Amino acid sequence: MPNQLRQPGIFITGTDTNVGKTVVTAALGLALQQTGAKVGIMKPVETGSAPDKTNSDVRRLRTVFASCKNVDVRNVYSLPQPVAPLEAARTAQQHIDVDAILNACRTFAVHHDYVLVEGAGGILVPLTETHDVCDLIRLLGFPCLIVGRTCLGSINHTRLTLMGLRQAGVPVFGILLNQTDTTPEEQQASTVKLIRELSDVPVMGPLPFEPCLRTDTQVRPYNTQVRPDQWEDGIRTLANHSTIREVARMVQERN
Repeated sequence: MPNQLRQPGIFITGTDTNVGKTVVTAALGLALQQTGAKVGIMKPVETGSAPDKTNSDVRRLRTVFASCKNVDVRNVYSLPQPVAPLEAARTAQQHIDVDAILNACRTFAVHHDYVLVEGAGGILVPLTETHDVCDLIRLLGFPCLIVGRTCLGSINHTRLTLMGLRQAGVPVFGILLNQTDTTPEEQQASTVKLIRELSDVPVMGPLPFEPCLRTDTQVRPYNTQVRPDQWEDGIRTLANHSTIREVARMVQERN
């Protein structure tokens, strides 16, 4: 295995799928590049990427950063089936090579001031028969930013993710909470309060609910009227949100 990365950056994981990892990655990347830094964004494995790329997170990221000369977006594996990477690779008759991902990330990192690596699903999602996302995070050596929801169930999911990373010896950068739906305000406030109280890492947010940033096909009616330009405009607005600015400052301070 390649040596762990020393380049300033973070691995962005989620407590589940569709929690806003790509939204956070895009907004944070924009906030960092606005400082003049060279930013590398890596989505090592993407599943559910249609042949025409209409539902591709990598395509969304590349579109957002198309006019940014100091941002580069890379992907190693793009698999069409919207299932866990291990099964998506099997269906496509491919094999995900973790060494290849690590080598790609290491080569990519040396050309940028900051690197953001976005995972697939949660930390125990399998990439191969022997490696899951948590293994990849550990081998890369980046601290991990956990993106979680503010709805019911998020306390359990967030604490389990934190526990899993700690058991694997992965340093945790912090928790960024994202309001992904219209859960009643009282329930959300309670969830946020308890996650802050029970976590011994920085807890940022929550980011506000923005229907235009929902792209997952399982959600109705939020995604049905969202145009690509609306998503891009929403990301640019979010990049200036105080929470994203705070996370960008924390990333810079690690340099």
